[in-house]
Amino acid sequence: MEQLPTALLQSIIAKVSASDCARAACVARFWNQTVSQDALWEPHCRRDFPTIQKLDPLDRPCSTWKETYQSWKTSRLFQRSKLCWDSIRSWARDNFKEVSNSLAPGATLEELAETEATLKCRFPPAARLLYRLCNGQRIPENVLDDDQVEDHYVGLIGGYNFSHHFVNVHLLSLRQMLNLTSRILPSPCRNRRVIIAASSNLNKFIFLDCEDGNVYVGTRNLLLDGEMMACVPEQDGASDEESQDGMLRWLEHYAHCLQVGMFSVRTEEGSRSISLYPETEPYCNTAVTRGVQVRCSGVFVPELSRVEELEDSYWFSYSVRMCLLNPSSNDSNALTSCQLSERHWVIRANDSVVAQVHGRAVIGLYPLLRIGEEEFVYESCTGLSAKKGSLDGDFTFVPGRYHRLYEVQSWRKSWSNLGRTR
Repeated sequence: MEQLPTALLQSIIAKVSASDCARAACVARFWNQTVSQDALWEPHCRRDFPTIQKLDPLDRPCSTWKETYQSWKTSRLFQRSKLCWDSIRSWARDNFKEVSNSLAPGATLEELAETEATLKCRFPPAARLLYRLCNGQRIPENVLDDDQVEDHYVGLIGGYNFSHHFVNVHLLSLRQMLNLTSRILPSPCRNRRVIIAASSNLNKFIFLDCEDGNVYVGTRNLLLDGEMMACVPEQDGASDEESQDGMLRWLEHYAHCLQVGMFSVRTEEGSRSISLYPETEPYCNTAVTRGVQVRCSGVFVPELSRVEELEDSYWFSYSVRMCLLNPSSNDSNALTSCQLSERHWVIRANDSVVAQVHGRAVIGLYPLLRIGEEEFVYESCTGLSAKKGSLDGDFTFVPGRYHRLYEVQSWRKSWSNLGRTR
């Protein structure tokens, strides 16, 4: 190999990976000198990292391409950012191809600089890296204004649907960030906070604070006085490189929730979307009685809430899923069909009972459950005066079918709607 012409040898080495180059450097002095030539490291930088200049992950200049490669390779902030996006992309490929196809390539340094110049702000290092790896979602321009567009449902950050309140949050590209921030936020706020995610019908907004690096969500008073709530707790003891990493920690937590199955894809009225009602314990409670399975979970609704602790300051939506399981061979008490008759809720705020609800049906429906059929799902909401609360209770089912239901409740729902799934 040492007898080969230098140009040919460099051409061969340029085709191997950076790891193989590093291994070759340990074999002999000749190889160490050969692979240390700076020109060989430029293609490695371009191939392995989102950079085409001699800049480290924090956009500081490097003297050589080899130094540039080492700075990216050893950057914990970049490693976390890449792992986060790899996790989200792999989940989307396996579970929600429409979302996977909507994820855009990374933004260029020029696109970042143009956005920052227009908004008169400087994004935190973690946010810049996240956008260099993925420039949000590719969303048609009319999605954020037209509820009838199919892409209305493919928000990466997901949402919920209850009592005519629909939320499905998209992660915005830099261009969409610029447009929405200019439309929604007053001028004095734009040099600090920018909109990074928004519901397709513009009823929920998530912001990045470019000064402290944290992520915030708008409350019901957002348009009145700019009120927001923090989405990520403050972190102490972070390194200089990893300070102001709120957006990264926010996305890391969300990626983890997707990977462990806490959030899942749900089909509703013919459209698929990511549901933020938790599906796993301890955030989803499950009870089974005589084969009737009921699963319940809740989600905080910040866009209907406010920071000041007054009556109904904090709104929560809850999801109830019920079905009839296949009975085991030794369960003689299992039902083969049943119909919901009544419900009883106990609502607590700060461990104190604030209300009890006794009523017939749920949202005007008396679902009929049969073995093997899909879950009956319904969502509703409740307001509390405290951040901490709970809702528990019980359902009463009638074995078989509630025969006189049509005569008594025909004014509520047609017979064809009984037992339907939302």
